[in-house]
Amino acid sequence: AQTKTMPHEKNPVSERRAEQLPRELERRSLEAFIERKRRLTILDIADLQDRYGVRRARDLTQRIETKAVCSHPAWEEMIEWERLETYLGQLNQWQIELR
Repeated sequence: AQTKTMPHEKNPVSERRAEQLPRELERRSLEAFIERKRRLTILDIADLQDRYGVRRARDLTQRIETKAVCSHPAWEEMIEWERLETYLGQLNQWQIELR
């Protein structure tokens, strides 16, 4: 026989669920935020890859040093590219930790 909870009584199942909802909402929000930032960072890196015809920032460094591309603004963009690669790594790590 199932017992009914009186309106003035607290339902422990409902209370537990109510406590879990904010945490789940927070986790999902963080996942969405991280995924959006990952996509934007990947797009920024793809723009640099297309512009300089290389896959990684260190490849651009070699092209600059061999004068295959003009050093300005390539040096500044190479520094930005390195920053983007580091940021993408951090985003990936956060994404793994949330799972």
